[in-house]
Amino acid sequence: MKDNLAFIDRTVFKKGNILFFFFLIACFFSRLDLQIFFIDIFSHLGFQILIGGILLFFILLFLKRFWASVICIFVCIVFTADILSSCNHCNAVLKDRSQIRNKLRLISFNISYENPVENFENIREMILSEKPDIVQFQEFSPQMQDKIKTLGSIFPYSTELNKPKGPFDSLILSKHPLTNTKVDDNHVVITNLILNEAEISIVGVHLLTGGTKKNFNNALQQISYLKTIVSNTNKNLILLGDLNMTSTSKRFAKFLKETNLYTYTSYKNITSTWPAFMPDFLGIQIDHILFSNNFKMVDKKTSNSFGSVHRPLIVELSY
Repeated sequence: MKDNLAFIDRTVFKKGNILFFFFLIACFFSRLDLQIFFIDIFSHLGFQILIGGILLFFILLFLKRFWASVICIFVCIVFTADILSSCNHCNAVLKDRSQIRNKLRLISFNISYENPVENFENIREMILSEKPDIVQFQEFSPQMQDKIKTLGSIFPYSTELNKPKGPFDSLILSKHPLTNTKVDDNHVVITNLILNEAEISIVGVHLLTGGTKKNFNNALQQISYLKTIVSNTNKNLILLGDLNMTSTSKRFAKFLKETNLYTYTSYKNITSTWPAFMPDFLGIQIDHILFSNNFKMVDKKTSNSFGSVHRPLIVELSY
C-alpha cells in the first residue's frame, strides 16, 4: 500500500505533474465532438488551453523537468496545427478590396437581460456611429425592448418589434425592406431582406446554454433545426446570433461544413465577444455572423459592451 501511494505521489503530484496531466486531458477532450455537456466545454476553450500549455512549458523548465517540458511544447505544436486546420470554412475574407461590389453591414449584440436601460443611449450612439444595415439583438428585457423601439426612425423594418419577446428570442432591425418573416418556438427568427434587387435570407438565433445539461441538449436540437432551415434555403443566406460555440470547437467546424456556411477567424485580430470584462486574448468569440459562399467578409470587429457581458460583433460583408 505504501509503495502504491509513493508511486502516485511521484507520478501525479511531484513538481507540476498534476498540471501536466490536466493539460494533456484538456487537450484530448477539446478535440472531441461527443455531444457530452462537460466535455463540450473544453472544445470551446482551445485558445485558452494553448496559452495554458505555453505557460506550463516555462513552469516545467523552471522546475527542471526537461522531458516533460519537451512533451508539453510538442503537444502545443500539434494542438495548434489541429486548431488552425480544423475549420476549413473560417477563412472567407476578401483580400482584394478592389473586388468589393455590394456591401452589407451587420451588428449582432447580446444585450444581457439584466442590463440597465440607462445604458441604451450609449448603445444607440454606437449603432449610429457604425451605420449598420441590419442589427440583431438578443437577451433584452421588456424595458430595453421599449428603448429599442425608438430606433424605428432609423430602421423602419423589423421582425415583430411590437410583440413581447422572451430572453432567448432575437429581434432584427433593418434599414431595408423585410419580407416573409417567421418567428418560431426554437428561438429562431427567419426573414428575407431585399437589397440591390437581391433577396437575402436572414436567420437570427440564440442557442441555449446556461450551464445545464438540459439547455445543452436543447441547443443540439436547435442546431439540427438550423441545418434543416439552411438546407431548404436556395437564396443568399446570413445566420447571426449568440451561438455559444467558438471557432476552435469541432462542433462549430462540423456545423459550418454540414450547412456550407462560412465565416472568418483571425488569431492576429482577435474578436472575443464574451465575457466582456476579460481582455480579448483571454476571452472567446461565441457570437457569430455566418454566411453562404457568395459572401466574403470585408471587416470584422467588436465594440464596447455597454453594460452587457457580451461585446457587440460588427461585420461588413461583400456580395
